[in-house]
Amino acid sequence: MAIEVKITKDFDLAKVSRRLLKLAGATLSVIGNSYAKETRKNVVRKQLFKSRTGALLNSIMAVPESDTRVVIFGAGKDNFLEYGKFLEFGTKGPYTIRARYRKYLIFPTPDGGYRKKKLVVHPGIRPRRYFFGDYEKKMAKAVNEGRLFFRSKLSEVLSD
Repeated sequence: MAIEVKITKDFDLAKVSRRLLKLAGATLSVIGNSYAKETRKNVVRKQLFKSRTGALLNSIMAVPESDTRVVIFGAGKDNFLEYGKFLEFGTKGPYTIRARYRKYLIFPTPDGGYRKKKLVVHPGIRPRRYFFGDYEKKMAKAVNEGRLFFRSKLSEVLSD
C-alpha cells in the first residue's frame, strides 16, 4: 500500500514552506489560547479559588515567541503574580505572618469593617492545581482545536 503525491503545478517550494511554517505557528497559538481559555473556565466552573480582583485569571495567557514556539503563562508574563505558585502548589503550614512595613496587618471583615493584628498564624494553603490540574484533558481539547484550525486553513495555503 502506498500513497503517491505528485506536484501538478510549478510553484516556489520555499514560499509554500514559509506559508506552512506560518500556519504551524498560528496553529500553536490556537492551541495555547485554547489551553488558557480552558484553564480560566475550569477555575470559575470548579470554584478553585475566589478571585477578588481578577488579576490572576486575566494573567493566564498564551504568548507566541516565534513561529514554532508558544508559551502559556499561568501567573502573568510581565508582571508575574507570585501568589499564583502558592495557589497551584500550596504551602506548608502552620506558619507565622508578621507585619513588616506597617505596625499592623489589616484584614477586611464581612461586615465591611477592618481587623488589625500584629501577627497571624496561617494554617497553610491546600494546592488548588488551577493551571496544571486536568492537564491531559485540557491539552487534548486544545490540540483538537488546533488540528481543526490547521485542516481548515491548509487548503488555503496549498491553493495559492
